[in-house]
Amino acid sequence: MITAVDQSIEELCGGSQWFVEDIGKLATLTAIAMVGRARQAGNILDGSEQGSVTASAALKARLKRTLILGDETNPWHRDGLLFETICWLIARTDVSSDEVISDPHRRATQQGADTVKVVFDPAARELRSVTVYEQKCSGIPRDKFRDEVMPAFEDWVTGSRDDELLQIAVGLLDRYVLTDEESRRAYTRIALAPRPLAFRAALTVSPGEFAAAECKKVFEGYDKLAVAVEARFGDTFPLDDMRAWFKAFAALVWAEIEKFDV
Repeated sequence: MITAVDQSIEELCGGSQWFVEDIGKLATLTAIAMVGRARQAGNILDGSEQGSVTASAALKARLKRTLILGDETNPWHRDGLLFETICWLIARTDVSSDEVISDPHRRATQQGADTVKVVFDPAARELRSVTVYEQKCSGIPRDKFRDEVMPAFEDWVTGSRDDELLQIAVGLLDRYVLTDEESRRAYTRIALAPRPLAFRAALTVSPGEFAAAECKKVFEGYDKLAVAVEARFGDTFPLDDMRAWFKAFAALVWAEIEKFDV
């Protein structure tokens, strides 16, 4: 589907660069996630058979309007939604049995954290860490990182969005059927220093061959975030023509959705 190549920047962050290897599989999994079956897409990534997928005619009609635009002058919401879903699929491939990741957004205008992942120790019955993701599909990645991603990460670090973080993170732990006491410990673990937070930014970049030196320019200033370098990650998705790629990819995704049973 996608190959992730290490592209760490030693003094700034870890991270990887993404290259599409099987665009057909990527389109299929994106389509499944977009009709609200993120868990099924995740199971396929784990090796399960795809099985049948159903989607109502009304949902298909809405998604067609989202994906196939009559006027390509304003494709940002569509491309952002597709990129976020791709980012979620990539993140989902790295989830172990002791990790739980939030579902991707289903609407281009949906607000809140793009993705959150929690790591839980089932033996000790304790929360280990929380990773917050920010994903931006843009032709100006440096500006997006500096002006939008970093301020969002700083909000999480300072605790100004703890109400949102606590609700998402502890909600993800429902899989482990926490007792009231375990839930209280999880809340406390997130809310009090040292906070077990990590951050992962992902941005589209251009051109298709995007050197490590250029990645460093995009993520300049990441070291000012008040977390250890081991808790900072920056991923890039290099494309020669980002808008043309997403337009073509949207058509592939729609072709998959159109096949689903009604």
